[in-house]
Amino acid sequence: MEYEQQKLLTIAVPCYNVEWCLEKCLSSLLCDGAERLQVLIISDGSTDRTSEIAQQFSEKHPHVFELIEKENGGHGSVINAAIALAKGKYFKVVDADDWVITENLALLLDMLAKTEADAIITQYHLVDMTTGNRQEFRIEYADLNRQYDADEYFALPVQAHDSMSFHGLTYKTECYRQSGLKLSEGIFYEDQEYATLPFTSVKTILPLDMFFYQYLLGNDNQSVSYKNQVKRIGDMEQVLDSLLGWYDAHLEMPEGTKRYFHRKITDHLLSYYAICLIKNPDRKGGRRLVGNVRSKFSGNRQPLFNQVKMRGMVIKLMHYLRFTPKMYYAVLHSRLYKAARSVVK
Repeated sequence: MEYEQQKLLTIAVPCYNVEWCLEKCLSSLLCDGAERLQVLIISDGSTDRTSEIAQQFSEKHPHVFELIEKENGGHGSVINAAIALAKGKYFKVVDADDWVITENLALLLDMLAKTEADAIITQYHLVDMTTGNRQEFRIEYADLNRQYDADEYFALPVQAHDSMSFHGLTYKTECYRQSGLKLSEGIFYEDQEYATLPFTSVKTILPLDMFFYQYLLGNDNQSVSYKNQVKRIGDMEQVLDSLLGWYDAHLEMPEGTKRYFHRKITDHLLSYYAICLIKNPDRKGGRRLVGNVRSKFSGNRQPLFNQVKMRGMVIKLMHYLRFTPKMYYAVLHSRLYKAARSVVK
């Protein structure tokens, strides 16, 4: 029990047939002072050597690693199971095909011992699976290592929010639980719920001057691959419904938090547009899906749609001009787009 009381951070590692990468992920968590960690390795119905590898780590480092086996229920079900078992002061999820910068994990634990912030933001890298090239996701326009009230932080330019994603966020466990969030199970894209919905309980935010999470891109099984994005478009609509339903139920949230919700929901909607109209080879079907989702935005939700109406029209224009996904992303990464975004508050 003494070890449990000293845990500063619970890291949940969702696993489904990840024998090819699990050892690298778990090894990255063996930092100096790792006894302050609780690592829950949750095998979600794996049928390969995932559980065997996890068991080896739990036997060698019993005060750090714990193997949990459950029936397959999807990524969201694993996180729901993990938060119920979490003993750490803070809670984070690290997917099994990703890893962390080990030396910075020790630094993060030192910071967590000193703070009571509800949400911690760390910078991260996207790592190309083929080339190994890294893309930085930095926290800009914020004073790093300074704690902010949530309203104060959400008043910063949008670039200060860039790392506020599944990969960049660590929550105070008590705060996450107080939100009452139960992630959608059996679907993709529930990471958008994870990065958005707990903020109805978040009152303080601490951005750190630290790169931590290493997010591997290029795996065809990932939800971010074009093929899977089109295949899972129904999951994306289900998550949009979840975000909108939570928003409707918490209209009394502070104005700063409401602005954050606006950005997350509208970004999700624009991603939905891009999948339907740019990446979907069924052009007619894509237009029909966009028309159907538009009907969700009325009443209290109308201002949300108004914020993206012009950008939505631009994506529709790209659709009629037969832009490819490569052309679409070239626009998003153009200097003109970045310059326009830099003035967005």
